[in-house]
Amino acid sequence: MDAESDISDLIFSRNSEGATNVSGGLREQNASDFESRLKTLVIEAGGSVTLDLRGLDIEDGVALATCINALRELRARVRRLVLRGAPQMLGHNLYRVGMLEGPRAVEMVDMRLDEPSGV
Repeated sequence: MDAESDISDLIFSRNSEGATNVSGGLREQNASDFESRLKTLVIEAGGSVTLDLRGLDIEDGVALATCINALRELRARVRRLVLRGAPQMLGHNLYRVGMLEGPRAVEMVDMRLDEPSGV
């Protein structure tokens, strides 16, 4: 993977800790590019992947569904998948589809609280 690549305003880059930073607006128009990019991540055999999503905004339902499917496929290829700073909407929906439970669970770290709490 290039140090930094722009796909329809989505930026993928590696940070000094080896995590893949993903930033920009994920929407229906670029969701397939996002999915393709996750498929091409170079992963060591039996390795783990950390995605830093603090700069990612999911802008519509098609993008959300594509993101979940792409993460499901990525999770099947790795020993461990960690998401840092994922948008609250993504974390909630990963929970709803059962991807945060069990021995192959996606690990969420510092999920963003993007929505009002209703307090």
